[in-house]
Amino acid sequence: MLLENTYNLLQFDEKGSLLSLISKSSGRNYIIKNGCSMFRLTMTEVISGRIVPGTLMLTSEMAEKAEFTEAGQGLEICYKNLDGMPISVRCTVKLFSREMRWNISIENGTRFAVKEIEYPFLLFKPYLGSNAQSERILVPKMDGILLGNPEMYPWADGQGMISERYWYPGEGKQKPNNLAVQMTAYYDDQEGVMIYAADTCGYPKKMGPVYCKPEFIDLSPVHLRPETAGMNFDLEYMVITRFFNGDWKSAAEIYKEFARTAPWCGKTIPEREDIPDWIKKGAFFLSFRLRYQKKGAGYLEYVPEYIEKWKKILNIPIVAMMCGWEKIGEWAGPDYFPPFGGEKRFQNMCQKLKADGNIPFTFGLSGLKLLIRRHRTKTKDQPQLALDYDGRELFEQKYREASALDINGVPIVDSNIDEWDGVHAYACPATEQAKEQICGASVQMLKKYGVIMQQADQILGGGTSECYNSEHGHLPGRGIWQVESLKRIYDETRRTAKEISKDFALSQEWISEPFIQHLDIYHCRNYDKPQGGLESVPLFSYLYHEYIPCYAGDWTSLLPDNDTGVYFHGWNFVCGNLPAGSPLNMLEEMENHEPEEADPAILEMACNTCAALKSAADYLIYGEMLPTDELPVPRMNIWIRGLDFGFERKIISVPCVLCMFWKNPEGRTACALANVSDETKTAEIPVGQYIRHARRVFIETNGCGKIHQAEVVEGKTVLEIPARSAVVVREER
Repeated sequence: MLLENTYNLLQFDEKGSLLSLISKSSGRNYIIKNGCSMFRLTMTEVISGRIVPGTLMLTSEMAEKAEFTEAGQGLEICYKNLDGMPISVRCTVKLFSREMRWNISIENGTRFAVKEIEYPFLLFKPYLGSNAQSERILVPKMDGILLGNPEMYPWADGQGMISERYWYPGEGKQKPNNLAVQMTAYYDDQEGVMIYAADTCGYPKKMGPVYCKPEFIDLSPVHLRPETAGMNFDLEYMVITRFFNGDWKSAAEIYKEFARTAPWCGKTIPEREDIPDWIKKGAFFLSFRLRYQKKGAGYLEYVPEYIEKWKKILNIPIVAMMCGWEKIGEWAGPDYFPPFGGEKRFQNMCQKLKADGNIPFTFGLSGLKLLIRRHRTKTKDQPQLALDYDGRELFEQKYREASALDINGVPIVDSNIDEWDGVHAYACPATEQAKEQICGASVQMLKKYGVIMQQADQILGGGTSECYNSEHGHLPGRGIWQVESLKRIYDETRRTAKEISKDFALSQEWISEPFIQHLDIYHCRNYDKPQGGLESVPLFSYLYHEYIPCYAGDWTSLLPDNDTGVYFHGWNFVCGNLPAGSPLNMLEEMENHEPEEADPAILEMACNTCAALKSAADYLIYGEMLPTDELPVPRMNIWIRGLDFGFERKIISVPCVLCMFWKNPEGRTACALANVSDETKTAEIPVGQYIRHARRVFIETNGCGKIHQAEVVEGKTVLEIPARSAVVVREER
């Protein structure tokens, strides 16, 4: 059976297995030689309303028969009685120009529940063509990463199956395994294929590659369902596959066509009156500690003066990111109050910070974690996290009923006693306790102490835990209820807090699409390269920068220990991230350093990027990131320092001059450039690719206010960029 149009050809055998997925443009068949099943179901058994351990796998090949129905440019295949059980599956594939649109529905007459659906079940060849060196797989993990061919650029240690498949919007526990975007792409220098879920609601799923060495790369999207026995359903959205030419940016441009129809693109930053002006104008996020200072709790009385010192140097409002503000200790919640230093001292500190034009930010709320026990010594890394705390009795008395349960009715507990966050359970996002941990804590911090920014930290990408507690009012396992519950918490937090202060802002650690319009800003780390892959890319900013601002960095040391600090500030600038830095080595030190102890080169770059950002805010805060290639300039080797998120740290090569083109809300174009080397560099800027018929451009260096003109010859202009400088090239003044 064939299904084809001008661009695509799909071939099926009599059992309904997919034999070929062919691009007519290149003639490539992307899937493995013997083809693959159309789907794979993971089932769990339900007895007397209880989900029992163990899973059952069913595939299309197990059907007693497959019935084909043609409908125009589409095909419907009905698979009857899988493995002799009263389970039937109907798969539809329709061709719309270049797109292949897939959907699936299931009739389930058993006591089993469908937990996961892998559909379309796509097993790709591990070598696309003759140039494996150029192969890349785009994985939208966190801000975005690229993997190389696994034989040439190993993804992980080990034998056999290696997984780079992650959760959308997040798995809700310890590791940053969240997907920000529900798409992936597999391509080389000739052609590629992209896969995305056209889901505008945020249903939970998993995407990304699994390498079964050496036979195939599995890129099947995995749709996660509530575990209800005998439930019939139609998948609520289409899965789209499409061939394309180009790199990850080309795939992202295709995805944008869908994404702009989703509610998370409802309003741009200029249209969003809910985002405070202080974010839109730009500010510097300074991460420092309240605890462990020589003055003890009295240090809080010095904090406003300390922040003013940095503000005078950087010449931009400071967001005072206070670590260690919690009653018990750093990253120990949800029993937060009264904060460190005492109520009156804390109130006075925050009021003085605000009076000086700075932003008090207690960084950050420990998500939905319910701390049970922690015993960490100062001999471990990050000694500032040393804490001996026993909250078992409090957990049993106050939190157990609200905690997320596994299939055995036991609270889901993660981590170890001596880890940085100790043994903890998780508040189910559908409970009042979850709302109290985000909304209640934020409103109390604002109303009582004057803290006007909060972050839902450790809710990585908006991921929350599955839950099987029937008393919480949701379906068992995972489901759209998780995203909807968190949205409600965010909405109530922002509504209640903004009635108290219009300057209030709510952030989240990393981001996923469904939450864009439910937050004021988010915490990105697209400067932290590589993020577990061959290369990291600013995928989320490329797609959505004009809809929600982001700030970068929580461990970007301003001290001489950070030999990549200049690069960090340059990259944050060209990517439109609000700048950030820390006056201590976040991994080893506990005492904040004075501004005069900062590394002169890093501080120079920070000052220059702050000034340039303020001058070009309409592009770099409000604007849309345009597809930009690296400049043909000398390169330099760097090694990224940072906290251990399980990323491989290695030496990477980066351009000495970083570059990104931007379009502001009025449609004008500018180019942001940062020389992250210690020498003046010459760069040839391809302005003609973005500004047609340009004869001249206007250039401002380090936001100094002095504009000079440069001629455009054959679509290019040549600039001499001083060391550690931030430059904006505009099409007009």
